[in-house]
Amino acid sequence: GDGFFDRAVRAVGQQVKELTPDSGPVLVVGLGNRAMTPDAVGPLAADSILITRHLIDAMPQHFSGFRPVAALRPGVLGTTGVESAEAVRGLVDRLHPSVVIAVDALAARSRHRLCATVQLSDTGLTPGSGVGNHRRAVDRAALGVPVIAVGVPTVIDGATLCADLLEEAGCPRQALCGRGADLFVTPQDIDQRVTELGRMVGYGITLALQRGLTLEDVTGLLG
Repeated sequence: GDGFFDRAVRAVGQQVKELTPDSGPVLVVGLGNRAMTPDAVGPLAADSILITRHLIDAMPQHFSGFRPVAALRPGVLGTTGVESAEAVRGLVDRLHPSVVIAVDALAARSRHRLCATVQLSDTGLTPGSGVGNHRRAVDRAALGVPVIAVGVPTVIDGATLCADLLEEAGCPRQALCGRGADLFVTPQDIDQRVTELGRMVGYGITLALQRGLTLEDVTGLLG
């Protein structure tokens, strides 16, 4: 219900807040492919970020209390011809943010984490690595600024899922020998889940960055 969503937003917000600098411009990057539902968490989260950089530039007298935040949805190499890391680096060189927050879908290590956890890291991430499609890393070494990664597990590979189920049935995990690793499974209601998760992560990041706002303010501003 609403209470759970609010608690989740506050929890994400608190964790992101602890990892990010107290001031300075921020670039939020929504990694992934909006056209592929399990991979759409990043772009959907970027849709739920309060974007303020242009407002502060245009009307500093009205928005001076806000932190400058910009968002980028770089798409995927197959449709843009540009590595996500290259696109982000170009914008970082232009905006000079104090931190980049990168949101992406992950492959789960356990079926119990599927669409049920948010993983945070201050070491960046490698887009596509969870599904065997390694791209260039989006991290401090590549961008020259700190990178906070926010990941949501939305798929699980077939071998891991089967191993989980066998283990619960009392069978040894080794029984599978890696079969099914080329199959990826996602929940039946992934459309609804990804929409909710993207909004929850976006609101949480906004709450972490705009420290003068309450969750009610964020919900009112972003609808």
